[in-house]
Amino acid sequence: MKQMLLLFVVLMASVPAHAGMAEVGKPFPAYTLQDQFGHTNTLSPSTRFVVVASEKGISEKLNEWLKPKEQGYLAAHKTEYVSDIEPMPGIITKMFALPKMKKYPFTLLLATEKSFAQTYPHQKGKIALFVLDEQQVLSEIRFLDAPADVEAVLAAGSAPRE
Repeated sequence: MKQMLLLFVVLMASVPAHAGMAEVGKPFPAYTLQDQFGHTNTLSPSTRFVVVASEKGISEKLNEWLKPKEQGYLAAHKTEYVSDIEPMPGIITKMFALPKMKKYPFTLLLATEKSFAQTYPHQKGKIALFVLDEQQVLSEIRFLDAPADVEAVLAAGSAPRE
């Protein structure tokens, strides 16, 4: 019986805790991520929107939408953009993806750890948009279909209710 209890305790200790999961009404879990140039970035206190692409196709749509935008578009809208590239093989990232990303005229934060997806909710085929208040409390999570939906929210300055 002691062995079973010990095994249970060991197994429970190895399960990742989700205490830091992004939840509406709670402080937004801060992150430290590198951008496409290898610069370390932390969640800015002025950030009000965090856009997350958790799939390649979603990233491609967002990247194409952002390419023609004026320099500083994201910063002007108090927005940070994160692409979850953890599933991408490292060799592909280094040889092909990063050189392409370095040509983008916007800052792209790169999530490379599985823990990112466990902390920030996502839905298949959707753009995740996290809305933060002035104290960095998560006020809303939206799962949007297209970059135009993101643009409408950023232009309004807040996420409209459906």
